[in-house]
Amino acid sequence: MVKVDAIGNETPASAEDTSRLSVNDVFATFDLDEPHRWRAEVPVDPQLGSQELKIVWEDASGNSGQISQTVNNQPILSRTGGSAVLDSANNRLLVTDTVQEALIAIDLTSGKRTTLSRGTNIDRFSPTDLVLDSANNRALVGSKQFVVAVDLATGERTTVSGSLTGAGTQFQQVSGLTLDSANNRVLVVDLALDILFAVDLTTGDRTVISDADNLIGEGPAFAEILRVVLDSTNNRALVFDYGLDALLAVDLDTGDRTILADSETGTGSLIEFANALALDSANNRVLVIEPQLMSLIAVDLDTGDRTILADSETGTGTNFNGPFTLALDSANNRALVPDYGTDLLLSVDLDTGNRSLLFDGGTGTGVDFDYPRGLALDSFNNRALVIDSDLGALMQVNLSTGNRTIISGNGAGTGTTFGTPEDLAFDLGNRRTWVIDSNLDALMAVDMSTGDRTILSGEGVGTGTAFVYPVGLALDKDNNRALVAEWFQNAVMSVDLQTGNRTILSGNEAGTGTSFVRPRRIALDSANNRALVICESALVAVDLDTGDRTIISGDSTGTGTVFDAPTDIALDSANNRALVTDSGMSALVAVDLTSGNRTLVSHRTIGTGVALEATRGLALDSANNRAFVIDSGVNALIAVELETGERAISSR
Repeated sequence: MVKVDAIGNETPASAEDTSRLSVNDVFATFDLDEPHRWRAEVPVDPQLGSQELKIVWEDASGNSGQISQTVNNQPILSRTGGSAVLDSANNRLLVTDTVQEALIAIDLTSGKRTTLSRGTNIDRFSPTDLVLDSANNRALVGSKQFVVAVDLATGERTTVSGSLTGAGTQFQQVSGLTLDSANNRVLVVDLALDILFAVDLTTGDRTVISDADNLIGEGPAFAEILRVVLDSTNNRALVFDYGLDALLAVDLDTGDRTILADSETGTGSLIEFANALALDSANNRVLVIEPQLMSLIAVDLDTGDRTILADSETGTGTNFNGPFTLALDSANNRALVPDYGTDLLLSVDLDTGNRSLLFDGGTGTGVDFDYPRGLALDSFNNRALVIDSDLGALMQVNLSTGNRTIISGNGAGTGTTFGTPEDLAFDLGNRRTWVIDSNLDALMAVDMSTGDRTILSGEGVGTGTAFVYPVGLALDKDNNRALVAEWFQNAVMSVDLQTGNRTILSGNEAGTGTSFVRPRRIALDSANNRALVICESALVAVDLDTGDRTIISGDSTGTGTVFDAPTDIALDSANNRALVTDSGMSALVAVDLTSGNRTLVSHRTIGTGVALEATRGLALDSANNRAFVIDSGVNALIAVELETGERAISSR
């Protein structure tokens, strides 16, 4: 069991009357400063895909009520990759994920994902490769210096071989393994030692089969061995060595090593990094996933010839984005490829190379995000507004269901077609959304009732300095203007929303202070008569009267992890801080507006849930003490709980 935080709000008036509230019989605690906020830490079972939370309340008069809410637990695949094996008897695919330190099962009928086993801070689990030992209903997994057995019924992990289990040379870095059930052993390659081992599955004893340094076996010495697969018919192991850029055969009796395919053996594209091998003995070939080439490749075991079976130019369908592993499904003449770049499961026809989408693990219905960039929150209508540059569209996301609808663009609304929409600002009072477009060099207005688009300022519309590459936008309602971050001109521009006229508010020739370096996004801090601009490596305050610039946080201002590639900013005035997304750090950062100190709010080391990868847009939901982040790496809208850093997909 694990625990999740259930967090909620009541109206301030009703909060004064509430005497008790529980979630699944766990009593909630109330915030003393804001009594309408409550929190309960509730146990949930990670092996269940969904569970119901029962919220029960009671007021001072003894009146009570109950609300039920279903929560979904759907593990995703992190971009760093993993390994996969087909469990055909149970019609599922078993995959490892290195970031989540987890073994995950994907049902091949429903697409449901279940976490079978996951590491903890105390009991670390760093899965590299895995094989299925169906006779014992377990998976054998390489994890650092160990071979671990995972019970597929309970998820419990047991060390099969390691520092305290079994005799023989100690592992240093287990990188690949394959089951030799006929001999009750697993064959293991160690990346650090460049040794092929045999591990007795009863005792855990380790025997060296091939090691050039100790003169065990003849032939080319291993350089950096990564993966291994058993070819029992020929009593050999097939090993990929990315130091040699070669596929080798190792005789299991003698340890002799022979190159089967490399730059001088066989024809076709050179394989530089084979992260997964699958033996297709019926066709006398090995299937290889090459993540650097984004390809599925077949290697002929007689000639060493390499043939691309599927890539962006071979076969049709969804292109690979992060193919790190595969599992052969020979009964259906296909390879199953979990794509860790997009969190998709693809089926590849081995005759044509055509790729079909099996399951996407999505949340919400409607048009999928393609390359979401900008984000704004419309709390009144309980929705997020998202700009997607590849779709050329303004979308709305229902925050209750995750459902996605195109409001403007991509066939919706009339007017000038979006070019590359970058950022947006929502104007509830006038029922319109402002969009800045770096391809059109224009500020556009979108009517939220019709989706119609009108250029307010740009080429031929409005006077003043022309846009060159506008990327960030903030609405200054009090002054009836938009503030625009201009990347190439290193400036903040003011646009009159009545006339479209443009004026440089702050830049090389306006205002004093350190010059901007590629300003990216902008947030208005009207209480302090300033704009907050996130640049390449600094957060800069701009005085709205003078245009003067002051660095609030940067390399030499403030403490904490320095910015790497900041992408967006949101003002959290109640806490005197700015929230900044940083795609280089894959993090959400809080910046103290007095000291400039930077603190990680959510990161792979802070909070659990889907990992942030390529953060693009950010919006603060202060009423619920959370932020929403648009991430183009996983093409998702992600909710981040600001107190704990917990992350959950709201729409994908």
